[in-house]
Amino acid sequence: MFLVISAIASGCEGWQDIEIYGEEKLDWLRGYRRFKNGIPRRHTIARILRSVVAESLLEALACWINEQRTSQNRPVIAFDGKVLRGSYRNDRKTALQLVTAYDTERGLVLSQKPTATKNGELSVVRQLIDIINVKGSIITLDALHCQRETLEKIAERKAHVVVQVKNNQPKLRKAVMEQFQAVFDAGKEKVVSEIKEKRHGRQEERYVFQLKAKFPKELAQKWPTIRSIIAVERHRIVNGKGSVDTSYYVSSMSPNHKLLGHYIRQHWRIENSQHYVLDVVFKEDSSRITLDGAVENIALFRRFVMNMLRQSDCGAPSQKSKLKKAGWSDDYRARVFFGL
Repeated sequence: MFLVISAIASGCEGWQDIEIYGEEKLDWLRGYRRFKNGIPRRHTIARILRSVVAESLLEALACWINEQRTSQNRPVIAFDGKVLRGSYRNDRKTALQLVTAYDTERGLVLSQKPTATKNGELSVVRQLIDIINVKGSIITLDALHCQRETLEKIAERKAHVVVQVKNNQPKLRKAVMEQFQAVFDAGKEKVVSEIKEKRHGRQEERYVFQLKAKFPKELAQKWPTIRSIIAVERHRIVNGKGSVDTSYYVSSMSPNHKLLGHYIRQHWRIENSQHYVLDVVFKEDSSRITLDGAVENIALFRRFVMNMLRQSDCGAPSQKSKLKKAGWSDDYRARVFFGL
């Protein structure tokens, strides 16, 4: 496993890469492990990795993360699913899907679990909420997870939630929209936060509105943990064409909390700083490793390495630069792994 992790940290993508890396870096590897019989062949590496129980790796990841994470005020934890698009044999629909818990403030993967279907994310997220210490955290979720059972579980774990509301909860969405519309029609709306951005030919302005949740009695009984509702109005100009859309969210936090819009924005960091890095830097989507069991474990190793690079302060400016430098320099690789 030390061979595999250090190979991934040096930019290796497949079994043959790992074997070649091991042969070329055997002297360096023996500085930290015996490798009495040399480097295994690539088929043996794949079989060994397939035999490792994923739960034991996740436990190791959790222990390491708990040592690395420092105490913070209300860390934001985003839950989201990702399909490993190249991890299929004959049918693309069989590609591995992973649900990840991601600390958006620190850029660290906290845990992951596979799911067979998109709807399977519901039970997986609830399992992860039970596994991870989320007390005092803000949990952000997309609209799929706007479910009473999920929100109540988060409350039981003494965490707060911000979740988008879409048409999978039609009555809740209608009530949220009607409450905001009444305020807008009366001209009593108040912008809590305003963000303006301009980049790459795109101009966007976001306005966040927050209200205390006032639902009909039946709806209030069904959603007892919801204290506030949020509307995010986005004005975009792309290539000279303008558009306006509004997204709606609910939260267990007070409507007077000034950072609800920030937490909503933070949720999408899992796309930009995790999914993007895994696909562009680690080439995860193009990986053709398909061996059952090994796919999940190699994916977890990538996240181990990504966490190590995030925590490393060795002079390289980006994840991509760190990965390249770890491949080129034995000294740099040792500093990433051991802080030497």
